[in-house]
Amino acid sequence: MRTRAVFDGVYNRLKEMILSNHLKPGQKLLDRGLANELGVSRTPGQEALSRLQQDGLVDNRAGKGYFVADMDAKQIADLYDLREMLEALAVRLAAERATLSDLAQLEGVLATLEEYRDNPAKRGEEIKVGLRIHETIARASGNAFLHETLVRLLDRMQFFIWMEMLYEDRQAADLTRTEHKALLVLIREKRADEAEALIRTHVRTAKQHILKIVRAREDFYQQTSPVPAMATRP
Repeated sequence: MRTRAVFDGVYNRLKEMILSNHLKPGQKLLDRGLANELGVSRTPGQEALSRLQQDGLVDNRAGKGYFVADMDAKQIADLYDLREMLEALAVRLAAERATLSDLAQLEGVLATLEEYRDNPAKRGEEIKVGLRIHETIARASGNAFLHETLVRLLDRMQFFIWMEMLYEDRQAADLTRTEHKALLVLIREKRADEAEALIRTHVRTAKQHILKIVRAREDFYQQTSPVPAMATRP
């Protein structure tokens, strides 16, 4: 049990370092260096890197080792297109099948978000809780496979979702909050067509925003050398 807790702890710490941009896209990950930095043996580090590869946050390049995943604009656009399809189906099914318990869970998430609304220090927490809205809607669809698939996709997209939300202005953040509230109303009133149209607009807006950021980054770094490998400690 203790060993598993250590492994999970290393995995969660590395995941947080990637999502917070402490470990940069394209950066080489040396398991010995990571183990030293985290104060653990190499085995938990190796397992964590393998799990992160499954999550899509890390690439294992044959003969070269592990690197933080660095997707280009085309790959990110493909992920958002897939997300739109899954979320459109999920919200439509949720509008048809959501139970009182599902609606209560959505109301609870929205209430928590409202508490964070005017507290910039809680923006990170607000982003995490905001993702729970989409996960809860997927669960309310009543399709366990759809829920599992969408949760895994959102997990893989976390880095880009965080980047997109952290760079949005106050007006965009307020629009996101308004759309989340509207989704609950539409699902409660079983207005499936309107709910699907809204979630498609919601995801497309997010896609356009993150692509603008990523393309600007690609243009800026086009002539730069690759990110150096993470140094190991002596």
